[in-house]
Amino acid sequence: MNYKPLVYLMIAAAFFSCSQPAPPPPPPPTAVNVYTVKKGSAQYYISYPATVTSVNEVEVRPQVAGYITGFYFKEGQHVEKGQKLYSIDQQQYRGAYEQAVAQLHVDEANLAKLQQDADRYDELGKQDAIAQQTVQHAQADLEAGKKQVEAAKANVSAVEVNLRYSTINAPLSGTIGISQVKIGASVSPGSTLLNTI
Repeated sequence: MNYKPLVYLMIAAAFFSCSQPAPPPPPPPTAVNVYTVKKGSAQYYISYPATVTSVNEVEVRPQVAGYITGFYFKEGQHVEKGQKLYSIDQQQYRGAYEQAVAQLHVDEANLAKLQQDADRYDELGKQDAIAQQTVQHAQADLEAGKKQVEAAKANVSAVEVNLRYSTINAPLSGTIGISQVKIGASVSPGSTLLNTI
């Protein structure tokens, strides 16, 4: 029996088993933290990014044109409804108001004269001491004088509104923001944003 092939086979197997690398050592044991569980209360918080918007927000805008002459609040403070916030130069509005009042007094004086004339002509007309045309003209002048007084009163009211609008008050109670204008700034109705509440 020839043992040579068997010996060669055993030598080859030994050679192959020696040429293969040894397997890596097993990993070390994993570290584990151990906690003792106890019953108790816990607080849990979740944070989210957000933007805060007020339920009621009003833009404060002027209703007359002019220059800002003052503001009467601190930015970020609480203001009450009706509180004075800004003032606009009142010179032209006060002048227009005084002129309108003076014109009203002139028209009222003219109306008093026209009333006296109409009363006198009416009395003379009843006595046939004057032409009826003169009486009619006196009555027409009296009616025109009354209309002039009404127009003058309406003009006083309109100019007075502008004078009142030159002082800007808070339309509601709340926190006022940062002023968008400074003293001396020119503002115009509707287009200039003064502040928000």
